[in-house]
Amino acid sequence: MKRSLTFRSVWFLCTLLFVVVLFSCKKDKEPEPDPVVDFRTYKLFNYSSGSEVDAGTFKIEQLLNGNSRLTITIGEPFRQSGATFEALINTKDEGDNELVFANLGMVDGGTGTLVTDPVVGSGSNLPVKFSDLINKTGYYVKIMNGANVQATGIIK
Repeated sequence: MKRSLTFRSVWFLCTLLFVVVLFSCKKDKEPEPDPVVDFRTYKLFNYSSGSEVDAGTFKIEQLLNGNSRLTITIGEPFRQSGATFEALINTKDEGDNELVFANLGMVDGGTGTLVTDPVVGSGSNLPVKFSDLINKTGYYVKIMNGANVQATGIIK
């Protein structure tokens, strides 16, 4: 005797196949950010009124691979919705001329934040190691609003 497949058995097999395929597929997860090994937090100041006014913070983090990530957070009074501010790490030479050590990118004026991961040296185009960055003498983060300094903070 020959068995023929009924609608019910075909439906059961298709449903079973669908369930097996559905549970065997796994969703792609968002990549985990690099774990932070160490960090230093520094203050940003605005000097436009002639005196030092707290303008936010920046944090330098050491990633697992030894590179550095820098996060800038500008305080509420210094934010400008719709604007962007250029962020740099600078130093000065013997003639008191400013030299760009790293271009960090643009700070969002509305949120006041910027995350640069990894920090890349302007001269070398290579990631800057955390230990190298925090041990620099005379280096500072500078946030520019066009030609005006919005905020600055010394890496100590």
